[in-house]
Amino acid sequence: MTMVVDRSYAEDHEAGFALKPKLVSKKANVHMYLHHDGYPEWRGIELANWIKHMQEYRGFTNFADGSKIASHLVHDFHYDSQYLYPSVKNIDHEYTWIIWTGKPDVWLSAYNNYNKVCEFVGTPDKLINRYKQKNMGYTDWADKFIVETDAINRTQKNTN
Repeated sequence: MTMVVDRSYAEDHEAGFALKPKLVSKKANVHMYLHHDGYPEWRGIELANWIKHMQEYRGFTNFADGSKIASHLVHDFHYDSQYLYPSVKNIDHEYTWIIWTGKPDVWLSAYNNYNKVCEFVGTPDKLINRYKQKNMGYTDWADKFIVETDAINRTQKNTN
């Protein structure tokens, strides 16, 4: 499960960004469930790489508008086993990822629901440095964006 939440909801909480996701579930812009591989070495790296791509290549230097970020997240991660839920409690899942928006320095947290502990809090770079593994076949977001843009341009030319 991945949520997009404004960081102001965590900044004043005693647990900070390590808080339990259910405490901010009602404040989330999205609850996106992806059926496979929520663990940090896969989903965490995919999210961190996506955030860096959005900032460095797509020009999202300030993740201030969580609703806009959530819509891009849902679009970019779409596949047949993607589901949107009204709450973090609607489906059994091991990890809940929160993308903390509202400021240029985006943070992520990973809460392990089975062990009831927050296993990671930090920046995308910190997550990548800690969990990235070789030969995992992570998404090349820049290449994916180019392919999608080319397909859109071809479709627009064919309709004109």
